[in-house]
Amino acid sequence: MKFSLLLFVFAAQITFAGDMFTIVQGSSANHVSFTSIAPLEEIVGKTSIVTGYVSLPDGASPAKGEVHVDLASLDTGLSLRNKHMRENHLETDKYPEAVFQLESLTIPSGSLSQGVRTAVEARGTLQMHGQSKQVAPVTWLTLSGDDLTIEADFTVSLADFNITRPEFLIMKLADEQKISAKLVGKRSS
Repeated sequence: MKFSLLLFVFAAQITFAGDMFTIVQGSSANHVSFTSIAPLEEIVGKTSIVTGYVSLPDGASPAKGEVHVDLASLDTGLSLRNKHMRENHLETDKYPEAVFQLESLTIPSGSLSQGVRTAVEARGTLQMHGQSKQVAPVTWLTLSGDDLTIEADFTVSLADFNITRPEFLIMKLADEQKISAKLVGKRSS
């Protein structure tokens, strides 16, 4: 009995390092959003049209990953504002997606425990609107069976990506946009 309990505890500590997790487009578990503060309101745009993959680090190879976000599917709740944002600022006909390429991922304890939300250090390059910028999102990973939940928060400056700051009458959106993502990757076999 003690041996099987010890074996269970050990199995719960396995990272599944090197395993590949695929982010499936259209999953209701996935969402990416931006929050923009204007003097009179807060504007939130979101999408679930996200694809990509993450491979956890192991002793022989570093983590790898890439996340693609369909910018033309961002929805702010108002169709006219969506059209204006897509055509005049994001220029989604020319730059249809934002891409995050993972360059490093460090799991401080060295492993993920099943069902435990773990803060990790992630760094990568965000490509958007024809520009690239290094970002280090605040990131948490949770491993639950064959699912890897990825949560990330970071801030981007519109000026860094040569995106003109939207202005509507007396409203002028902030240059800094808060980005939040919650993605679920399924273990690839």
